[in-house]
Amino acid sequence: MIATIARREMLLQARDGRLLVTGLLVIVLIGAAVIAGWRDHARGEQERSLFAERSYAQWLDQPPKHPHRAASFGIYVAKPESPLAIFESGLRPHAGRTLWLEAHSQTAFSHAPADDDLAASAGLGERSGAALLQLLGALLALVLGALSVARERETGQLRQILAQNVSAARWVAGKYVGLAAAMAVPLLPLAIVVMALLLTVAEAGERADTVLRAFAAFVGNGVFLLAMLAVGMTISILVRSSRTALVAALAIWVASSLLAPRVAAHLARTLAPTPDAATYAKAIGTEFATGFEGEPGWDERLKRLERATLERYRVASLDDLPIGFSGLRMHAMSEWSDRIAERQYARLLAIYRRQERIRMAAVAVSPAIAARSFSHGMAGMDWPHYRHFADAAEHYRRGFNTVMNDLIVERTRGDAWEMLADRDDWARVSRFVYQPPSAGWALQQAVVPASLLMVWLFAGWSLLWIAARRLRP
Repeated sequence: MIATIARREMLLQARDGRLLVTGLLVIVLIGAAVIAGWRDHARGEQERSLFAERSYAQWLDQPPKHPHRAASFGIYVAKPESPLAIFESGLRPHAGRTLWLEAHSQTAFSHAPADDDLAASAGLGERSGAALLQLLGALLALVLGALSVARERETGQLRQILAQNVSAARWVAGKYVGLAAAMAVPLLPLAIVVMALLLTVAEAGERADTVLRAFAAFVGNGVFLLAMLAVGMTISILVRSSRTALVAALAIWVASSLLAPRVAAHLARTLAPTPDAATYAKAIGTEFATGFEGEPGWDERLKRLERATLERYRVASLDDLPIGFSGLRMHAMSEWSDRIAERQYARLLAIYRRQERIRMAAVAVSPAIAARSFSHGMAGMDWPHYRHFADAAEHYRRGFNTVMNDLIVERTRGDAWEMLADRDDWARVSRFVYQPPSAGWALQQAVVPASLLMVWLFAGWSLLWIAARRLRP
């Protein structure tokens, strides 16, 4: 029975033609965005590769100088992008792709996760295929659902159908399946084309991971659209006219897809404000000088280091040391500043987590937020992926800083400071190589938005079932 009703609904939609025309228009817009993303990705990866080569060459081509000055000169590194970025740009327009690594500062992107929805809520300004699919697909699903039952009630067909002793719940289920299948008809070829493009972009070793990420992203967006279709059909059952149903569907779309993400982002920034750059730097400087939780500040730590070093080498003054004390001092300074930076960064991450919880709480009225977050995560363009890259870059920064400080220890004696290192010394620092996380890791990070999407789908089905049981002509 349900299959028969679904086939009838698909046939009606095909004869009507409006779904076909609207669907083709949506596909053309999404396809254009995907092609633009494909070109941007290819150009961006070429530029990233060239940038990485020239940045490392610039490091090697430094003239002879003191190692600490070389560490302060620093190295730039760039985040590689998943092939799925051709479909989902995520945080890239707001967070950037490069980090500058230098001796005295822990690496971090300046972008806060809550900033994403402020930009993404612009909606039509988004160029990515995923953003257009979520925005226009949700509108199409809500409108189709809103007109599905109300229009048949107005034409009198609903009375005739129910008079034939057809179960209202089965009839609604059949219409839902038919509309979902009708929406999938133009979207499936698009998914195939996108998958083909992804495989041409992906390297041989990352194709399996890319397919898993893409499949998960398509399923996540599909769950979102199915939930919106259920909401639209529920509205259609509860109201008496197609005009009222259409107005209600449009109001829900504007509220959930355009307004709610922006309001959630503003609430997150208001209830969990992030410190500005000056305040953040001041906090680090204060703890560096004065210490924290009983830990002494830098001056006291330096005195202790001097005493311990003199006792270790059994000399009367720093000038008598057989190694370079200035290198030991730089090691100690780096270790102390890194500890403080970790503390401050942990506090910043705690704020970011509170912002994310506030944003996810808004999913109660806007599944679009969860759909965006999940899509960003599968594309490797969300905050956890940027953090993963930043952590790897920070590990690399500490490594080359250690190499430079070791040079000072090796090449100086006593409390001397001045020395020169050259290209052979710079070559001790290897090229930065980053291994992106797997699709499984990405799914673990996206458990919350994925779960919320499923909650919305089951809630939509439950409401539709309850409304169907109360369906009257």
